[in-house]
Amino acid sequence: MDEASEDADITEKRHSLSVRRRTAARLAAVQTLFQCHASQSPPTKVIPRFKNHFLDDLLAEFEISHLNEDHYQHIIWSAIADMAEIDEKIKSHLRPDWPFERIGGVERAALSAAYIEFRDMADIPAKVVIAEYAAIADSCNGNRQFTQAILDKLAHHHRDAR
Repeated sequence: MDEASEDADITEKRHSLSVRRRTAARLAAVQTLFQCHASQSPPTKVIPRFKNHFLDDLLAEFEISHLNEDHYQHIIWSAIADMAEIDEKIKSHLRPDWPFERIGGVERAALSAAYIEFRDMADIPAKVVIAEYAAIADSCNGNRQFTQAILDKLAHHHRDAR
């Protein structure tokens, strides 16, 4: 392998590693937000429990030594601080015959986390955010199609999804 090929391979591995760290941060954020809502507990109690009981398995699953901690923390704290704003935005995109209370905990956590990325992280393509959070909802036994439909609407509200 020549030097240029080695450099390209190293760059690809680094990119793949950073993508896995961000994806793991997203999954961890959804799980943490779900627990905050389900247990009515603040992140100060849920985050340490999550890290003590679930983080090692998550890191092993993604074959990483750590997740993107800044991404994780930003999503959690912003989603909790702006919960009323996020809930109103989600409600505005629901059909009239679909009450907000009907949204499952997994879907609500995924929608909340994605909303923060749409609002605060314009450098991340909307299509990536939609695909990742729809897949996360699905992997956590949530409704992928519902999550994706609402995320499409939220993305267009904040920026062009193309």
